[in-house]
Amino acid sequence: MTEWNEALEKKILKKSRFVLTMRILRLLVLGLLLYIVYMIALTFLADGMKVAEENDYYTKLALDWTVPNVRGAFGFEEEEISPLGTSEFSYPLVRTVGKEEMVVGEVQVTKSLANSLSSVEYQTPSRNELDRFFFFYPEDPRNGNSLEAYGQPDVWDTLDKLHEGTVAEVAFSTDRFMTPEELITQLEPYDIDVLWMPLHTGEFEIFTPGAWGGGGDDLSVDTVFGLTGGQSASDDFRSFSSIYRLDSETIQDSKQMMLANMETLLEEKSASYYERFLGLSYLNERYEYIEENGFMAYGAVVTGPVKELVKLEEEAMIAGEQLGQVELWNWEEE
Repeated sequence: MTEWNEALEKKILKKSRFVLTMRILRLLVLGLLLYIVYMIALTFLADGMKVAEENDYYTKLALDWTVPNVRGAFGFEEEEISPLGTSEFSYPLVRTVGKEEMVVGEVQVTKSLANSLSSVEYQTPSRNELDRFFFFYPEDPRNGNSLEAYGQPDVWDTLDKLHEGTVAEVAFSTDRFMTPEELITQLEPYDIDVLWMPLHTGEFEIFTPGAWGGGGDDLSVDTVFGLTGGQSASDDFRSFSSIYRLDSETIQDSKQMMLANMETLLEEKSASYYERFLGLSYLNERYEYIEENGFMAYGAVVTGPVKELVKLEEEAMIAGEQLGQVELWNWEEE
């Protein structure tokens, strides 16, 4: 039997420290390998389920519906998925002026497993890039009384003074509710593109919007749903179809695409997804109202040569006109 002494004690302690260190290193290496395998599996799972592509499509769809003439550019930049399954990506914000899209900001999307922790943030030089236009009801849905529309002063004079080598965007309300087809027909004589139409989707009839304003003789809502060029995607979100303006040839397809997208969201997504994450309030009520009553527009956002836009002053139906962005000539002569 070996006698206990100081040298033996040091030898045993040294061996114990070595064994403990090796065990810790093995655990760390094993933990690292497990983490790498987990992240690879998580990435493959997210890629296979097209998580980023699906959320990219629906965030752009919500933007199309709720912000006049602002949409997300094609494609997105994706960051690595987090260990908690959070996906982050971004894409440019654009608005159409004339025949070209102008970058006005960027969207940052964070999609976690919980919709309450997910967000869509708009980054623009000025908040006015998103809240540029507002629209007034031609009559009060609660009692049928006629209402006024108040726009910017001297819009037509400003357009008239602008150089003919420029294009611009103009928004306006109408003096009555109209079907999108009726409004398109009314604007067909002009060499302009119709980009977006505010819709009455049951506000004040079947639900009270969260934010609205009125001065007694006018009425407007903060969250406006609008009809724009239709969007559709394949089941795996690998291919997309987009319409970029509203005219007599595309209006019916755009209406059908909008209803189909609303129906898909209601059937396949939770209320927290489309209400909290996408910000689409009262989606079910709006869908049911349009299904029952049809599409009712009360304004539009249009773009074209300034000398063509100024001709709209002669249209008795137009009220509450507003001038948007002005750019150098980029129009196609017809």
